[in-house]
Amino acid sequence: MGSDGYQVRAGMTGQAQQLDDAGTDMDGIGSAVKSRTSYSYGEVGGEDAASALNAFVTAWEAEAKTLASALHELGGKVQSAKKTYHGTDSLVKTHADGVPVGGTSGLAGTSTRGGRTSVLSSY
Repeated sequence: MGSDGYQVRAGMTGQAQQLDDAGTDMDGIGSAVKSRTSYSYGEVGGEDAASALNAFVTAWEAEAKTLASALHELGGKVQSAKKTYHGTDSLVKTHADGVPVGGTSGLAGTSTRGGRTSVLSSY
């Protein structure tokens, strides 16, 4: 952890987990708000105030649910992207490993670098 109190997590897995954790936090907020969705006249000092506060709390609960759902979804998409990129990276490595290195190119004007034929010489 840095001296400023922040911790840097490298990679997409850390980011996906942070988004999912934030979604879980919003789930908790939504649950806390839901437990107080009905205020009475005596608690807030008037029927209009109770009605307005109840409407506000209900809207806040809905907003918390929306935010939690979005954070969980985004965390899942980041994790899915990570898996996709990892698979694609492996495929590229497999193809790159299959490119012959050495020998002479049949194409005129292609040079070797470090004793290896350019990958682009086959194009």
